[in-house]
Amino acid sequence: MRLLAAALLALMLIAPSLAQDAATDEYDWPEYTVSNDLAALPEAVRRTREALIAAALTGDIEALRPIVKAQQNPPTVSYGGPDDAVDYLKTYSADGQGIESLAIMLELLNAPYAVFDSASDNPSYVWPYLAVVEDLSALTPTEKLDAYRILTHEQFQELVDLEAWYYWRLYIGKDGEWQAFVAGD
Repeated sequence: MRLLAAALLALMLIAPSLAQDAATDEYDWPEYTVSNDLAALPEAVRRTREALIAAALTGDIEALRPIVKAQQNPPTVSYGGPDDAVDYLKTYSADGQGIESLAIMLELLNAPYAVFDSASDNPSYVWPYLAVVEDLSALTPTEKLDAYRILTHEQFQELVDLEAWYYWRLYIGKDGEWQAFVAGD
């Protein structure tokens, strides 16, 4: 009877580990590469990035509107899908004018980026690259420095505790479409 109990106990201890390994195998995180080489960006991505920076530097959130209107689809700025991306960024900016949103955008676009899903035919370019890092608790000191250029220590620790990057991030498609500027899940 002891032998049977020991075998059952051993099986119960091993089963969660096996289930975790199986779950990990079911979903492979898309490949990404990290860079700060702006010359390596596709021309369309570089143009959109430069247009977003120029718009942000005006300090007027309305400067983003021509970029949004020139696209086939508006960028995602909230997972609630607001009708007007620019109005949303203005309304939910702490200052009520969108200046905070523009400042955050500038900080992100001046950070190193990731080519996310780099093995596919249609990768996204993501600022900061930290948004696609799978384990924020395993960052190197240099990567933590990149995080602290964007976040306070308390903000960074919150993301480590949540086990995901929930802070702002910006996506541009290979075709130059500004795909998203979002925070949260």
